[in-house]
Amino acid sequence: MSVTRLDDEAYAGSALSSVSSQQEAELAGFLVRLGRTVAAELIDRISVRVMPTGTVDLTEVAARLANRAPNRAEATVQSDLRLLLLAAGLNLREDHLEEVVLEAPVGKRRRIDVEVGATVFEVKRDLRVGNVRAEAVGQLAGYVRDRVAQVGARYVGVLTDGVEWHLYHLDGDELTPVSSYTLSGPAGLDGLVLWLDGVLATATAITPTPTEVTRRLGAGSPAFALDVADLTALYQRYRGSPGVVMRRTLWSKLPSTALGTAFLDQDSLFIEHTLLVLTAEIIGHAVVGFDPADPQLGPATLVRGQLFAAAQIRGVVEEDFFDWVLEATGGPAFVSTLARRLARFAWGAVEHDVMKVLYESVIAADTRKSLGEYYTPDWLAEAIVNDAVPDPLTQRVLDPSCGSGTFVFHAVRRYLTTAAAAGHPCTGDRRRHPARARRRRAPGRGYPGPGHLPAGDRPGPAGRRRPASFHRAGVPG
Repeated sequence: MSVTRLDDEAYAGSALSSVSSQQEAELAGFLVRLGRTVAAELIDRISVRVMPTGTVDLTEVAARLANRAPNRAEATVQSDLRLLLLAAGLNLREDHLEEVVLEAPVGKRRRIDVEVGATVFEVKRDLRVGNVRAEAVGQLAGYVRDRVAQVGARYVGVLTDGVEWHLYHLDGDELTPVSSYTLSGPAGLDGLVLWLDGVLATATAITPTPTEVTRRLGAGSPAFALDVADLTALYQRYRGSPGVVMRRTLWSKLPSTALGTAFLDQDSLFIEHTLLVLTAEIIGHAVVGFDPADPQLGPATLVRGQLFAAAQIRGVVEEDFFDWVLEATGGPAFVSTLARRLARFAWGAVEHDVMKVLYESVIAADTRKSLGEYYTPDWLAEAIVNDAVPDPLTQRVLDPSCGSGTFVFHAVRRYLTTAAAAGHPCTGDRRRHPARARRRRAPGRGYPGPGHLPAGDRPGPAGRRRPASFHRAGVPG
């Protein structure tokens, strides 16, 4: 083994990339006998690798990643990538990361496989050199195909040299690009971490503020780009299926009837609305206390609202035009993956009309205008609710054109706030609130039945009280 450049940081990183902690100690002891300077440099590299992640200076890591020095080793990039993944608040541990080092005629290929995030990282020294990028994509494609076959779910690939970060998904047998990020230096660290979280979806207990929802799920996020790419691939493969054709046709008839030629009947709009509705249905389950990532629920239960139907809660999650994903091979797996990603948010703490935020982020302003869609600001909706519903504990509220439900959201929140102030029994234990439908199991059904709801929460005869109504022509939210 040559030691002529061992004092170089890149070489030290390379030497440490493929040995265990015990081997590192033995190697350090051996090098002590060769010379203090060499050993000191290596021991310093060892201490960086095993130090607690809380002491890692991520700005220095970002600076090294962004520096494509000619003498930088590929192993150095991988070492810094590992540090970044473990120390950047992505909820990853050492045992979540598997280093894959493969021998090849042109040298070693280095990967980090993060199974918990269903992502493999392929590391290169410099993607600008020769055919490095094209060859790496081909190598990565084979690995991602194998992982998809092994785990039976979506797996994605990230190709990086520390500066360029490219996200790929499997479309048939080919890897296609989905999203990219460029790290120019330490100033871009926060953006990179956010981008990585959108890819890995490993952070948890995220407070669903409008800012966080937009950053992590909105049109500019890699999560959205990945979901749209997967959903588009599904639709293109099954667009000729009778069930898909029927739902697509019925959906387009509604806005066409209302808007005439102003409505642009585009597949992309149908796909975007499919994703939005699936997202809303999954969030709907999470808000009332169910875990969308629970495998016992299943994709069909989440999409068709079987739990809500069994609890006699109507009009929240029901069968609709966008159930077509369940008929496509790979569709149920897509719903399960989406549910896992959405379950990371603390939806029980939501304080805003999340769907309005998502819709405004995903659907372009010009498209919303052509569809006649205008969203009421939260402050205005809250003021109108306070004025129209002076006694929420005795009044019923009807919003016949609720759109994303901004007014209903504020009406429910007003009811809960007033009930809490009055010592209403439903607010003492959140599980007893009628919207939560009490997660008890009905015998032989597996879903909560109406008999398990408190008597006061069961649906009663319609028309007993005149509901407060919000008349807002042309305002969907």
